[in-house]
This record gives sequence, C-alpha cells and structure tokens, in this order.
Amino acid sequence: MSGIQRILVQLSPEDDNASLMARTGRLAQLSGASVELFCSVYSRELHRDYLFDKKAELHAEHGYVKGVEAKLEALSAPLEAQQIKVGLDVYWERHLVEGVMRKIQRFEPDLVIASMTHHNIVTELFSPDAERTLIRECPAPLLLARKQGWPDQVGLAASIDPFHPCPEPVALDNAVLDMAQQMALILGSQMRVVHSFHALPHSAIFDEHVVTDYEALQSKVLQEHRERIDTVLEPYGLGIGSPEVSILEGEAHKVLPDYAQRVPVSLLVVGHVAKGMLERILSGSTVERMLGSLPCDLLVVKPPGFVCPTDYEE
Repeated sequence: MSGIQRILVQLSPEDDNASLMARTGRLAQLSGASVELFCSVYSRELHRDYLFDKKAELHAEHGYVKGVEAKLEALSAPLEAQQIKVGLDVYWERHLVEGVMRKIQRFEPDLVIASMTHHNIVTELFSPDAERTLIRECPAPLLLARKQGWPDQVGLAASIDPFHPCPEPVALDNAVLDMAQQMALILGSQMRVVHSFHALPHSAIFDEHVVTDYEALQSKVLQEHRERIDTVLEPYGLGIGSPEVSILEGEAHKVLPDYAQRVPVSLLVVGHVAKGMLERILSGSTVERMLGSLPCDLLVVKPPGFVCPTDYEE
C-alpha cells in the first residue's frame, strides 16, 4: 500500500465533477486509499430570504445541506462500486475557503484534490484569492486538476530547485521527488525531473571586468546548477546524464508550461515556498504565476515540517 491513505476531494455542487471523480477513483483504487467527498457551501439569497426568521432560516439551511449531500451520495456510488471506502461531508460556511481549510485541518488528509478551471479558480465556488490561500496554506499535498482527464499513461514530472529561497532547499526537493516517485508508482508512470534556472542577463552586469568574461560566468552558473542537481538526484538513481532529467534556461513560470506541453506532462509536481506579504503582492509565487499557462494538473508540495500559518479552528 502507498503512503496515500486518506484523500479529501473538494467539490462544487454546481460543477461537472466527472473528470475530477475519474482521477479520484483511479488514485484511490490504485493506492488503496479511502475518499472523503466534501463541499463548503453558503447561499446569500437564502440568508436574505429568511433575514427576520432565524428558525425558518436554520430549517432552510438544513434542507440546502441535505440537497448537497444527496448530490455527493450520487457521486460516491461509482467509487463504492469499485470497493472504495467513501465518506461525505458538507459545511455551511459563509467564507468558503475557511470551510475548506477547517476541513483539511480536521481530516488531516494525505492528499487534497480540487478542480481548477482555465481561469485559475478552484471550482466556481472559489475566488482567485481562495485558490492562492489553498496553495499557500494547505499543509497536505494539493492536487489542482484541470478539466481535461488523464490519459491512460500519465506523463509525470517533478520540478526541483536546489536554490529554493528557503532554509532547507534540498529537503523541499526531496519532498517533491518523494511525492512524485510515489505518484509514479501508483499510476505506473515514469518519473521525469526538470530544473529551470534564470541566468543573469548581460545587461544586468555593470562590472566591466565581468562583462568581458560573460560566457565564462554563464558557464560557471550552469555548472553549479548541474552539480547541485546531481547531488539531489543521486539517491534516486538519476543524474544530469539521465534521459529523464532536463535542465531549462529561463524563468520557471515561463519555461515549465512549454516543457509540460512539449513532453507532454499530465501532472507536474512542484514545491511551494512561502513568501512575505510585499513579495506576494509584487510578484506572487512561481506556482501562482504559471497557473494561467500551465496545460496540465499541478501537485503542490510543502517543505517538511510545514505548519498552516492560520488556525481555522478559532
């Protein structure tokens, strides 16, 4: 059995969840995991209609939740037919992302799966801010799934960076590679590894002595990246010379979508590093910046020991 034993699936009762459920069933059956289908719901219209009758409002809320539970039961039937253990849960929560994060903290899943539209929104219930909150704060590996389904042979790649701006970049790369290796084993896929680096542009160098030896400087930078990559990959039986390993020059949020399209990749596993508020406002994380152009699903992994910065149980 794999290390994935509890899968939490965030669903929208208004969405067509067919491709999301197909992924869930495939992963659960192959890994032996149980599945929890979950919705965080709220109706402003219902609240307005019963503004002055609290008892009637509570009764209406109960009916609304029961209706969503019935939809989840219908979605669970194909999974149960595959002998997959399925649970259902619905939260009535005004702030939807808080409901999702509270469920994650309580359920402690090994994997969270949520839909992602081409507009970068996790289901129609979510705003872009909610999607970013999930990416930044979800402590479990987070699989953001696009509308298109997986092919029979899932192309899988791990994006690593030994120069992550975090205290232990190698530990984060190990977490990414371990997760990618686990998913490859579950899905019967070959794990590819990709690393992108952004070389210093010629125009940004102001030391005339360095400028005269620009090519040597670039060669030195590339060599340092290659050596670091070799060190990280050695425990996995891979290295720079392996056909599964690619080094790309350019900014990650620009070159990784092209790589995923070219290979092709159906699932890209990446590490996420927390940034300060000002840096997030100015640029966002690499993960967030490439969502709009990435043609495949994204599996976001946090560093070992990551703790959600917000306590949603308060």
